[in-house]
Amino acid sequence: MKVVVKAYATIREAIDEYGRIMIELSDHATVKDLLDTLSRRFGERFNREVLETDGTLKKTVKVFVNGRDIEFINGLSTELDEGDEVVLIPPVAGG
Repeated sequence: MKVVVKAYATIREAIDEYGRIMIELSDHATVKDLLDTLSRRFGERFNREVLETDGTLKKTVKVFVNGRDIEFINGLSTELDEGDEVVLIPPVAGG
């Protein structure tokens, strides 16, 4: 199955200059499976922006599936379906 990944700010720079890519995953893949796939594909820079050193998702990074925060679904175990849109948002600060 294919899902769309949109990323913003520093995560966007780590995966693609346009911040929107299509990723192919196996059926019944989870958000964790997607992050593992992105980690393998984009390596160190992606990992530094999104993952803790132990491979878990940074608490400051927000992940949404079809507009819903995964914290209110099943966390990293949230299953993905064909055509889902996953959004990765890093912490934002400003003045």
